[in-house]
Amino acid sequence: MIPLDLTPEEKQVIRQRFLAKVEQGPDCWTWKGVAQTRGGRGRMRIKNRVYYAYRVAYALEHGSLPANLGICHRCDNPACVRPDHLFAGTQADNVTDMDRKGRRKNSPRYGRDHHKVTTTDDQVAWAIAMYRSGRMTQTLIGQILGVKQQTVSGWVHGQVRSTTAKGRLIAAKRNAARTQRKAA
Repeated sequence: MIPLDLTPEEKQVIRQRFLAKVEQGPDCWTWKGVAQTRGGRGRMRIKNRVYYAYRVAYALEHGSLPANLGICHRCDNPACVRPDHLFAGTQADNVTDMDRKGRRKNSPRYGRDHHKVTTTDDQVAWAIAMYRSGRMTQTLIGQILGVKQQTVSGWVHGQVRSTTAKGRLIAAKRNAARTQRKAA
């Protein structure tokens, strides 16, 4: 939250400092300040505290933001600080906005639909059959399919990826038990 105890003079100085670090384009206003996160979000120091630049932009235009709300971007550009591209909302509002725009990645943790999977279910079934028959080692199977031996081991022991609904259910239960042990 941006401090409310700013005098009009302090607010004017902050506005000038802020605008000096903004490139005002025809659409988005891009933060060009030095402090940026990996995701492109700008940061600005005010009274020895660091704030996201888009929060400063919102506060300068609309006043302070309640603690339970965040800032969402209409333009989906994290570096944008244009006040009319920003709106206050909860995390649920932000997720709804992402879903409406189709930009949220729903990546299941298991199976062929995971975003990092390079093998098909048939290849996994083949790998398990080859290993269990004793015709190939896990290392050789991994070299053929372009995956690590540890990945093949996971398939064989049902820990990483399962090709059946029952296998996925078992893996989900196993991970839930692991999570409970870590929490305890």
